[in-house]
Amino acid sequence: MTIQGEWGAKEKSISQVIEELKTFEDQEMIVMISDDCGETLKPVKLLGKEFDKNDKAYCTLFI
Repeated sequence: MTIQGEWGAKEKSISQVIEELKTFEDQEMIVMISDDCGETLKPVKLLGKEFDKNDKAYCTLFI
């Protein structure tokens, strides 16, 4: 499994993502999102709070 595969192998909470983002030296870096292992990248433009059919809240990254 690749490093990206190991890193993305489990769900993460908002606090876990924030902790990882804090490790980047350049905090002004643009955040990108990919669903194909980095082959295609798109910038994150908006964060949202959504609810599933059971009313469980989750965070959504919009591109």
